[in-house]
Amino acid sequence: MSGLFDFLQARSVPDAAAVADGPASEPPAGTARRRLTAATIPEQVAKHLGQAILNGQYAPGEQIKEQAIAELFGISRGPVRDALRVLQAQGLVEISPRRGAFVVELQLNDVIDIFNIRSALLSLAVRYLAINPDKAALAPLRERLAELKDLGSQDEPALIEFVRAIGRMGVGLMHACGNRQLIQAYRTLPHDGIWQMLWVTTRPMDYMTRARRQESVRDYTQVLAAIEAGGADQAERTMRKIMQDSRNEVIRQMSQAHGEAIEAFRLQTI
Repeated sequence: MSGLFDFLQARSVPDAAAVADGPASEPPAGTARRRLTAATIPEQVAKHLGQAILNGQYAPGEQIKEQAIAELFGISRGPVRDALRVLQAQGLVEISPRRGAFVVELQLNDVIDIFNIRSALLSLAVRYLAINPDKAALAPLRERLAELKDLGSQDEPALIEFVRAIGRMGVGLMHACGNRQLIQAYRTLPHDGIWQMLWVTTRPMDYMTRARRQESVRDYTQVLAAIEAGGADQAERTMRKIMQDSRNEVIRQMSQAHGEAIEAFRLQTI
């Protein structure tokens, strides 16, 4: 459904748009070639194309033409194909045999599933951490919680900063659990590009009120307290609540903008 991408793109924050340097699908004559540095060529191309998609330079369902991109960057089509595979893994494009790569058409049910999968992994992480706590790993979590409390107590904090602090808390909990398989699964989640779009590239659709931010701070405080007390069940329940509350608020806003049907069973899985 193209409307959801349009909705998210309309919320694009100015800073994100300013950073984007992605090419259009058909570069105009005389367009200067992009310079690629630091990372591998496919990674750099994927970054540029991903920013272009997230900032609305490609429409949902639009084809990304390999030859046009190769000419823009002054490279062969091989690295472009590799870049498109990276974007496919991030959930931003779909690659069809003999047809090419197309920008995904985001569905509300997809967004629900993205939240549910992350909830399952984070809930398992805090459970592991409560059962087998690493005292050294808990210290950074206390620091991140203190940062979150400080931002949450402000009447008008920079919303993006609060959201980033939430993200750092989640990543901190995941790494503190020490489970390599779980951490790897979290790192390689599909649709990471869409997740970034929900929280970073666009104006966040949660934590917009002081009451909501303080509720989130209380929940994370309870998670850490449960971990330190060895309360695995409580830590897991609260982590699921955190993800469910955020998911439901995002879906509420998206549903108001678009009348897409939701499969209700998906909302019962957290």
